[in-house]
Amino acid sequence: MDESTTNYFSHKLEFNLNKKPAKVSDRTSWCLLLPNIITGILLCLLGIFEMIGGFRYTNTNVAPITPEINVELTNPLFSPIFFDIIFIVLGLGMIIAGVLSYLRYRKFIFDGKQMIIGYRNIFGKKRIVTEKIKNFLGVRFRIVFYQFGIRNTNKYIIELCHKDASKNVPLYISISPTVVRKKWKEYARFFGLPALINTDEGLTAINLKDLDKSLKQMFTEGLLTDDFDSYEKLPDTIRYVRRRDKIVIKRKNNWDIYNLIAWFAVILVIAVMIITAFNFNIFWKNMGIATLGILSAEALFVLIALFILFRKEKLVLKKHKIVNTHKYMLFSTKHNEILKDTIEAIDITNNPASGRYFVSIISDSNTITFGAKLPIDDLKWIKRFLIHEVIK
Repeated sequence: MDESTTNYFSHKLEFNLNKKPAKVSDRTSWCLLLPNIITGILLCLLGIFEMIGGFRYTNTNVAPITPEINVELTNPLFSPIFFDIIFIVLGLGMIIAGVLSYLRYRKFIFDGKQMIIGYRNIFGKKRIVTEKIKNFLGVRFRIVFYQFGIRNTNKYIIELCHKDASKNVPLYISISPTVVRKKWKEYARFFGLPALINTDEGLTAINLKDLDKSLKQMFTEGLLTDDFDSYEKLPDTIRYVRRRDKIVIKRKNNWDIYNLIAWFAVILVIAVMIITAFNFNIFWKNMGIATLGILSAEALFVLIALFILFRKEKLVLKKHKIVNTHKYMLFSTKHNEILKDTIEAIDITNNPASGRYFVSIISDSNTITFGAKLPIDDLKWIKRFLIHEVIK
């Protein structure tokens, strides 16, 4: 089976199949594009306003002061018009990117027997193809890590999976983990196709009759084995703490290539802030009050980035539930939790787009993901350990 995937534009989508023909469109939401477009418009207006002298104020009622001695004038590092052009170009780029993102879309129509797929790219003609439902491999559930501003989050996707990734059909897309498995079951049963999931063992099919069974029930029926060895060496990347009423699992460090890129961006912005501060008078003369706005934006970016970079993720196993918490510099938050008796799957899930693996703890109404930066062998240890703790 081909594990290639499709990058969808939507962050919120649900294919309602109750009426025929059923239709849905996959396109970027205006809610996500508007902030960038508005920011682009403001940057353009700021550049144009400054270019025509908007921030250069002179009081004609005050007589000019002529110095008694010659004063050596200092030339600015850059011409004022240079910054005006930069603002206008950045603004136009953000506006054009937003509009082009909205123009591209995919449209899907289900007439009861086949799926009609329409493609509209930014450039080129519209293309339409049809595909019979029996030609799809199954209904796949997958989780995608994606960048939302400076924050990483999950996008939960249920789709009709085809061996040709361009023919995959999105059925449900959400950034909320609730009811995803329930939707997955409903779509798999509606189409009468296998339920598929990408794991460390490849694209795995799950029997529809086993989708509603908890891990404890599957263990009782002999469909699941407990392979955990309590004497096995603890992975080097894992910190394991056992307390009186709970067990805590967390990663020892959070460094990877993405962190290095983020730190590079933070250092770069700090360097720009230092240069701006040391040349404040020159920037103020050329840009006026906009200088304070730029410094404030840079400082806010650094604070938020550092706040997120120091975040640590933990799994807390209590007697009857598993809790996913996020620890920041000054406090911790409960990100998600699932009752042990409701857990129906613990898998090592693969995200082909990024090449990462992570542990997914799935119930009918919720999903917890953990360990996206860990090596695959360490994730296998976590999977065995969690299954042992859930079914015992």
